[in-house]
Amino acid sequence: MGSKLRVKKTDINSYSIDKVIYYLYAVNTEERESEWFDFLPLELTESKNFIQQRISLLLFAEVGKELFVVIGGNSYKMVIPYLDKSYGLNTYARIMDSQKDELVTIRTRGLTGTRAGMSEQFRGDFRIIDFIKFGKVPEEIHVLLSTSTTNNHFSFLTTKQKRRLNISVGRGFKVKRALDFAMLHDVIVELNYIGDLVASDYLSSYKEIRDPLFIENNLRSVLIGKLFDDIPHVLGTTRESVNRFHFDFCNPNSIEKFYEADYYTLLEKTENDGHRQFDKVLDREDIYSTVIKRAVNYHQYSNRFEFMVYLQGVRVNCYREGKKTTGSSFLFHFTTEIRANNRSYFLVDTKWYSLRDSFVDDLKNTTKHLFESYKLPSHILRYNWDKKSISREGDYNLLYNGQIDFIVGDTILVDGIEIFDILYIEGNTLYLVHVKYGFGSSIRELTNQILISARRLRESLASGNLEVLEKLYQKLVSKGRHINGLSKQDFKDLFKKRIVYVFAMASHLSEDFLVDENIDLYESNIARYSLVQCSSEMRANYYDMMVCQIPRR
Repeated sequence: MGSKLRVKKTDINSYSIDKVIYYLYAVNTEERESEWFDFLPLELTESKNFIQQRISLLLFAEVGKELFVVIGGNSYKMVIPYLDKSYGLNTYARIMDSQKDELVTIRTRGLTGTRAGMSEQFRGDFRIIDFIKFGKVPEEIHVLLSTSTTNNHFSFLTTKQKRRLNISVGRGFKVKRALDFAMLHDVIVELNYIGDLVASDYLSSYKEIRDPLFIENNLRSVLIGKLFDDIPHVLGTTRESVNRFHFDFCNPNSIEKFYEADYYTLLEKTENDGHRQFDKVLDREDIYSTVIKRAVNYHQYSNRFEFMVYLQGVRVNCYREGKKTTGSSFLFHFTTEIRANNRSYFLVDTKWYSLRDSFVDDLKNTTKHLFESYKLPSHILRYNWDKKSISREGDYNLLYNGQIDFIVGDTILVDGIEIFDILYIEGNTLYLVHVKYGFGSSIRELTNQILISARRLRESLASGNLEVLEKLYQKLVSKGRHINGLSKQDFKDLFKKRIVYVFAMASHLSEDFLVDENIDLYESNIARYSLVQCSSEMRANYYDMMVCQIPRR
């Protein structure tokens, strides 16, 4: 119950009713109202009592094998280590009506896109079924239950004026109305009954893996193997694609700060549990290889255990204009997908998830739909991409440098952002193309770049502050890129046209199979999530987006 609190049996009162046994623990605590005491002058606070007594309360209800707890005052921190942290969401999943329940607010954590977490509020009559679940893991939901669900489970809480019940669920289950003890007792009895119902998996397409033994013995061991087996590729001692580790590397809680950083410092753990800087890199693409080379070449860790212990102690800090903007553990930055026990699992900000089987087909169909319905006209990206002769993305993009109506912006950053890889002008439409080789975990990086670019461009054009375009023009000129004879003003005027973003990729498979015709061959769920979520966010908040699969031959 907390390290500073020792509970004796004599501190607890019990009471039994209808096979429910209640236990009450309550303690008065003294807290000084320091905000007012420190705010007011001493002349005013002199001889006044600023000590306030509060009650901390825990009301336990034991029903069969379940133990419920009602929290009052400051007692929440006492039970945090023992809580089922998804209880409220799991309980709601047993009674939800996706077509009739109205979603009021929802707080989610993002697995793809630029938002690691977000809170959304909805106008009336927005149903659960309308909620876009791809790429989001619910953390807390405020919902208006349907009339039938309310009547079936909580009719004792309704009035003539309010026939539908408001609830808020997350870690806990909260009823949005005042209760007396008799009502609370009925709620607990009903929640115990609901706990035996079959849960729906409709709300989220993801299931968090919470079994520590399975994570350690299966998922984590596979991840360690992937990292360790990637050493020859990082050191350049092999060019074989077998055992290559595919991943996205980004701080998921500070995506824009990570992308916009001027430089990154890399720190390793010291013997006294401190950290020391061992390198500084300017390009985020160099972070992974720099850390791996440090572990192997400098420390000479030659077995998987030593290698992983070292990586666990490495930190990545981001700096902008000389100031630290964010930082976190090296391993915290990985998003990747692995296979274990013939099933796909993916890692996002140190948590493991599996995709519910019921949503795999939906995700495949949505991905196919995007490739079929929003296909970029074939004459725009007219060059094939043969990886054997054009190994780097930058080399492919530069094929368009000097071509009429094309401007290549690859590697040109403005405030840490790449506005486009390739720009194409056609009539009243401006195409901003972002390119990536392969349709795997790295696609998340591509969609992040598209969304960050679109957001910055949208904000710039809406405010009328076109400094970002002016800086981009100057960098294009200084790098000697072909700009079709445009003046600075002409270049800025281009963005008065209809803007369309383009998601462009080339197949990484041994044969150049089309994604929309061979969706099962492209196994990366992260790639599918990322594209679906990016398309949804772009159309909802920014610009139209088209999709292109660049032919290899």
